[in-house]
Amino acid sequence: MPSRFSSEPALTTGGRLLLLLGLMVVVVEAASVEEAQTAGSQEVQEVQEEEEEEEEEMLEPASSNGSRVSPRSSWLLFRRNSNKGENRRTKASRRTSKHGLPGPPGPPGPQGPPGLPAPLLPQQQELIQQLKLKLGDLAGGECLQCHRPPRVSTSFFSRLLQAASIPRRSLLELQPFGQPSESERSLQRGPSFNSSTGRYTAPISGFYQLTASLLIESGDRVQVRLRDSVRAAVCIESLCQSNLSVESVMGAAAAGGTFSILLTGTLYLQAGEYVSVFVDNATGSAISVLQDSLFSGILLGI
Repeated sequence: MPSRFSSEPALTTGGRLLLLLGLMVVVVEAASVEEAQTAGSQEVQEVQEEEEEEEEEMLEPASSNGSRVSPRSSWLLFRRNSNKGENRRTKASRRTSKHGLPGPPGPPGPQGPPGLPAPLLPQQQELIQQLKLKLGDLAGGECLQCHRPPRVSTSFFSRLLQAASIPRRSLLELQPFGQPSESERSLQRGPSFNSSTGRYTAPISGFYQLTASLLIESGDRVQVRLRDSVRAAVCIESLCQSNLSVESVMGAAAAGGTFSILLTGTLYLQAGEYVSVFVDNATGSAISVLQDSLFSGILLGI
């Protein structure tokens, strides 16, 4: 028994020695492999350098003498420049998408809130200030047309009630005039026109627009003189010679017939003055002013 237990320590020591020797052999082999790899890499590098030197030596004669180019030098030049510039090869991404193909675009989203207004330019601000000043001046004074057009205070419109005969070489004031019809009553403002006398009396002083449209009929005449004419006038206070008036003159023709005279103009009337229509027959035969001849007027302003 004692001899059995005494032999075990000796065997254990021998095993340790064998294990240590094995480890040393592995380390030596690994060092030799590393030296071989290093030597191999050096040899590969030396081979690449030699190839590059050979390429340069073969390309230099080709570049110096363009007439003689060998196939080998052309191939080496192509292989050397095939991966430069636009021909450079790019490595494709190896990452693959975890999802499938992209779907169709979705509907547009809701419209966002409006942005802030752009700041005004200096010229725009100056124009706005000038407009505010002008509006302030108008508001401070009297402006009749700022809110609504001015109301027509007085006007008249009337037609001759019946034909008026005017003898040769005579002057006649046209009258009477009839009342306006239903459609013409809107043109009548105020009671200042006297239809029986054919006179319009100005209620206030101001500028009046006066118009007369007369339809005249004349007979045949045997002799016609150059001075034969028919004159129509709108006169103030029946004083056609001394006061300013609106008038029109028409020459007489040998053949009888119907003709018209239109006279229109502006007169300034004082309050209480009246105007009326006169016809002066300066021909050698009688004439007639036909029915429905017009006489009208309106106050323009004061």
